[in-house]
Parts: sequence; structure tokens; C-alpha cells
Amino acid sequence: MGFLHGTVSLRRFLALGPALEEKKICEGLEKNRYRPFEGGEEEERFGWVDWRNPLISPADPNWLSQGRFVVFALRIDTRKVPAMLLKAHTDLRIQKLMKEKDLAFVGKEARTSLQDEVKAELMRKVLPTPRIFEIAWDVKGSVLWTTASNTKAQAHLINLMKKTFDIELQPLAPLLLAGSLAPEIPVGDITALEPFDLGEEGA
Repeated sequence: MGFLHGTVSLRRFLALGPALEEKKICEGLEKNRYRPFEGGEEEERFGWVDWRNPLISPADPNWLSQGRFVVFALRIDTRKVPAMLLKAHTDLRIQKLMKEKDLAFVGKEARTSLQDEVKAELMRKVLPTPRIFEIAWDVKGSVLWTTASNTKAQAHLINLMKKTFDIELQPLAPLLLAGSLAPEIPVGDITALEPFDLGEEGA
């Protein structure tokens, strides 16, 4: 779900790297914007889009800044030919070839070549499945919120942030959060803390 639609699950990261002005952010979003599939057998494509509409690529600079945040989205498109459908079409193609050439059988290499041809043809007809993951980046506070909750989406986000902005994302785990909120406390003291028991004993 998106930022503006009902319940949302968020992940938070520290965004470590150079301080960036809005102009540089816009240039980065343009450079690594989402680009549609162009034939071939590629099964996945991803890039930056506008947070309001995934068809707007790159993000509209007029809607990028939202208060203290810059807001945009990561679009990941996947397409795949179902294995059963690929096999069925390939079998028909093999039968047709055997009939036309009066062949008793078709060798492994020829079968593989035919399967590749069929896959390429079917791939051009497959509609991609898009997934959109919103991003709210507090550039000055060096914290990034995102709806990318699964491991694969997070991996794409981390790699693309590094490639686009030279920003390294670190998951904001409790220990890391405690260290950022209280930098004067040594890490050893934080890790040595024990949970506070709110049971009946102290009631």
C-alpha cells in the first residue's frame, strides 16, 4: 500500500553520504529513471518514478519536495512466460517442424533453439507486472522511509540509491537508532542494558 492509501508498512534506513541539493537529486532521478521493456527476453526492469503516478518518469520536480522530505518512488516491473505455456507452444513448434521436414525426431540442440525462439515471441506479448515502492527521504536528517518491505525490493533500493546518489542505506535497527539518538553513550553501555521488567513484582 502507498503512503496515501490506508494501512502502510514502512522500513527505515540511515542514508549516509554526501549532502545533496534538490537539483542534484533531480538529475539523479532523471539518469536512473524507469525505462519500459523494449523486446528481448529481459524479465525485470526497475528505476525511479513519480510517487503519485508510476507512469510519470522521472519524478516531477514540482512534486518532489514535500516539507522536509523529498518524495519519489521505485518501480520494479517483472514479466515471465509461464513454464507450462512455454512448453506447450514449444511442443507445437517441434511437431510442426517434424511434419514439415519429415523428421523422426528433433535433437536437443534444435529443441533448445526452438524453445528460445518461442520464449522470445511470447515474451513480447507478456504484460509486465509493476510494483511501486514509495520513498520519503529526509535529506538533512539522513533518514529514509520506504514501503519496500521485502528483501528483493530493498536490495534494488539499496543498490540504486548507491548508484544514483552515492548514498549508502543502513537498516535503522534498534541499536543503531539508540546510538544516533544518544551518541554520547558508548555502544558497549547500550548493548549491556537489560530489559526492564514491567511484571507484577514491582506493582
